[in-house]
Amino acid sequence: PYQEKDDTTAPQFAKLSDPKEKITENSQKTKLDIKSSETFSTPKENLESQSQQPVPSVSPLEKYIPKELMGKLEKARASGDMVGERKVVTMLFCDLKGSTHAAEQLDPEEWSEIVNGAFEHMITPVFKYEGTVARLMGDGILAFFGAPLAHEDDAERAVRAGLDILSSIGPYQDQILIEWGIEINLRVGINTGLVVVGTVGSDLRMEYTALGDAINLASRMEQTAVPGTVQIAYDTYKLVKQLFEFEELGEIEIKGKEDPVKAYRVISRKAVVGRVRGIEGLHADLVGRDREMEVLHACMDDLKQGVGRIVFILGEAGLGKSRLVSETRIVFDDLIGSQGAWYESSSLSFETNQAYALAQRLIQRISGIRYDDPHRIIQKKLETLLEDIPEESRKNGKEIIETLFGLTKENGSMHLHGDSFKQELYEVMDLWLRSRIADQPTVMVFDDMHWGDAASIELINKLLQLTDVIPLVMICATRVEHSSPAWKLNTTAANEYRHRYSIVSLRPLSEVNSNELINRLLAIPDIHDDLRHSILEKSDGNPFFIEEVVRALIENKIVVPEEREQNGVINRYWVSVGDGSDFSIPDNLQALLAARMDQLEESTRATLQLASVIGRNFYLRVLQAMNSSSTELDKQVGTLLRLDMIRESARIPEVEYSFKNPLTQEAVYKTILLKHRREFHRRVAEAMESLYQDRLEGKYGLLSYHYSLAGENEKAIDYCRKASKQAVHVYAYEEAEKNLKVALDLLKDTNNVVRTLVLEELADVCRMVRKFTEAVQVYQESLILWE
Repeated sequence: PYQEKDDTTAPQFAKLSDPKEKITENSQKTKLDIKSSETFSTPKENLESQSQQPVPSVSPLEKYIPKELMGKLEKARASGDMVGERKVVTMLFCDLKGSTHAAEQLDPEEWSEIVNGAFEHMITPVFKYEGTVARLMGDGILAFFGAPLAHEDDAERAVRAGLDILSSIGPYQDQILIEWGIEINLRVGINTGLVVVGTVGSDLRMEYTALGDAINLASRMEQTAVPGTVQIAYDTYKLVKQLFEFEELGEIEIKGKEDPVKAYRVISRKAVVGRVRGIEGLHADLVGRDREMEVLHACMDDLKQGVGRIVFILGEAGLGKSRLVSETRIVFDDLIGSQGAWYESSSLSFETNQAYALAQRLIQRISGIRYDDPHRIIQKKLETLLEDIPEESRKNGKEIIETLFGLTKENGSMHLHGDSFKQELYEVMDLWLRSRIADQPTVMVFDDMHWGDAASIELINKLLQLTDVIPLVMICATRVEHSSPAWKLNTTAANEYRHRYSIVSLRPLSEVNSNELINRLLAIPDIHDDLRHSILEKSDGNPFFIEEVVRALIENKIVVPEEREQNGVINRYWVSVGDGSDFSIPDNLQALLAARMDQLEESTRATLQLASVIGRNFYLRVLQAMNSSSTELDKQVGTLLRLDMIRESARIPEVEYSFKNPLTQEAVYKTILLKHRREFHRRVAEAMESLYQDRLEGKYGLLSYHYSLAGENEKAIDYCRKASKQAVHVYAYEEAEKNLKVALDLLKDTNNVVRTLVLEELADVCRMVRKFTEAVQVYQESLILWE
């Protein structure tokens, strides 16, 4: 099912191979495909005789892996990527239902052949969406989406894989029933949660250990699923609920968990995808994008007059490219409405190497082809579509478009390949669009073009010239990724179509506009200034980050709704009940940031992790002291600067860098194993003591912080007391009080002598700020302890 990059057929419409042939093929090649191993659910007791058979020289999984994914996994294995890291991963369990009874009716070798054939239908969809088969276990698999290759949409990929597993197994089930008289069925369970990732093995399988019960819950989802269905837990559901149709199953009791867990059955992909980003039930008008909308409004004005344009909307993830497109659609509807046509097509992250995937999706949008349409319906819709071109060109056009969709019969007359097919396709598309759009103002939107496949981008590049002759506006939204094919398209448009080219470059919102976005999201906010400041600091002007941070605060009940009556009218206020300092990064933000991190080489990622331990701001000298074994630190820092993950903050009195976004620093830090964090914090503290021994006074607070996280409480307490005394000398009594309270927390019930002194110092600070009642209480506590 995997095509070469220049192949013109479409994998999603490729015919399934004959199941019977696959059984024979599997039985000849890999009798050891099924490996019994320890699992998190009850292991299946079958195929014990296989342990006596020779191990095949080729990995049982390698034959299923697309060459692009193989390259990525080989790179991960060679560099040691993802060794000992904490990651949010989506886990998929799949197994044969009722296999024990079926196996009893057959010879073990016969049953082995059947299960090996079923494995192909389980494994192939996993690799299609760049998941990793973590374990083969009797008659089932455990797959992970998010390691070693992290993507910002791993939950979606896992659910798609689950649906593809069930849809692909159908013909094979029929074949097994005919050949063996055995009914087999699959069930799939999925959950998203935190795991610890191990090393890449020699057979391209990852070994994982679970952190918490996330993996057990995925197993439970599979065990309780109805055969022939995909069942997911709530943590996955909340990430994909706008993309699929679901049936709510209520709450399921899970062994070892006090509270039942919500479960959902995945029915199908949605024909019309809902708003993936944003907070359900809350909506904010566009903020801080007036100048950008002026450019897009002008393009719609030109289109109304029949003038074509090319627009590139550029910006990093979360800055609002898709939101600008939706706002432009409103302008289009107001100015042109039913007299024009608006078509949107998006690139998908898992179709980057699928030739003409974006072009196919555009044609599907225009012709009304659904993803689940059978071949005969697709052919009928394509025939209707081609009625726009001259009759003498329809036969050739039909063969070209059907070849694009993989619908040409094996004995068909179309035998074009490579450049010949490309040229014919360009001519057909050019002719078709000229005929269709000649008198109808049309907008074609290509969203997420940084994921666009090279073949589609090349086709769109050829079609840019149409904006000179027909009323067509092409809007391309993409991230600034210079290595992507879409960036070359942007360069071509800017150089060769300057007279029609407009660029909209998005920047983070200002603090004023970020504040306004919070106000518009919550309508009537009544939140603490400290919490508001925390939201602004963490999001750093990124609208998507602001929305997700606010969403996390609402889900964690740090911000709650409250009904208030004023003048007979009941209004809903959003009230903060905490400072929000300890809420976790939302899973989708964690995935987005982790995907960027996983693009780095291992050594550069390790440097980024060390920097995250130092803090959002870090001195180059400290990083050098921590990473003294690295000979390429300057190169690694340069890479992080070019990728805009860090920025240079200062060069005087010494070189200092900072993470571009606090959430990036936090997300990177969370990938480090706890045992490594302690060691890294100790190294930071020792490096600071050595480098700044002549001016440690300004570092007392940082030293206490790092030593406390290193588990060296005695040193941490000492520096807390020093930091407090220093704060008192400059009349910063609030900071002095905080440092002493940290010291008390570290002391707990040990070392009563030091605790007595710290309590007395805290009471002194309370007296200085005239908190006399609290001062007396703390003095009394110190006195009792001393006695």
